[in-house]
Amino acid sequence: MKRFFLIALAALTLTSCLETGSGMGQKYSLIASFQYSGISFKSDSTFVNAKDTIGFSFDVLNFYHTLNYDLSRLEGGFLLSGAEMPKSGDVSRLMKTYRAYVPAGLSSGNIYTVFYQNPDNSKMPAHDVSFPYTVNGTCTMGGCYLTNTVEVAEYVKANFTLGDRLTVKATGYLNGQKTGETEMALADFSAQKDSIVSTWTPFELVKLGSVEYVDFEIISSKPGVPPYFCMDSMVAEINLEY
Repeated sequence: MKRFFLIALAALTLTSCLETGSGMGQKYSLIASFQYSGISFKSDSTFVNAKDTIGFSFDVLNFYHTLNYDLSRLEGGFLLSGAEMPKSGDVSRLMKTYRAYVPAGLSSGNIYTVFYQNPDNSKMPAHDVSFPYTVNGTCTMGGCYLTNTVEVAEYVKANFTLGDRLTVKATGYLNGQKTGETEMALADFSAQKDSIVSTWTPFELVKLGSVEYVDFEIISSKPGVPPYFCMDSMVAEINLEY
């Protein structure tokens, strides 16, 4: 399912890439997979780059975070994690806070991001994702994949009752104006559905259109839910002119 979603979006972009435009530049489909080489995870399978205290980049997209003074703890925004369920089944070293809630037996090694929404908004970055090249081009959002963290899933199972719902809202901005917004349910205990997202699930972002920033918001009908989600494979159409 995940692979099909990415291939479909890439195919749409390829058609537009073959069109002849004016001027010099490039047009391509970006898939932010976060598969960096040469990084070393901590024992709890999280990664913080002490040399860059404001976040990390993948190609032309920036993913922001804030850290505490000793650079050892996430205060808000995105953190890299490699904490999928290992084939061995040994999860003793993997923190529930930053581990993706995925089926047992999934091989380790995949890197993804975990988003934390600090209740204290002053500790959050100004924006969550940015395309800092709007003077030279455009970034049109396609989608990404989301799943819960283990900590969130366990809390929801223990505390949610009929009518409760946990969602993620994404909002796009360009030139200071909102371009669009869209939502996805991470847990839905409505009368018609009783479900928790438990594997990588597509989150379409096409309603955001062409953006400079994308901000995320976690919304829960019940207080106390750990404000985290996991994200991977963000797809966007990039058009740059020189």
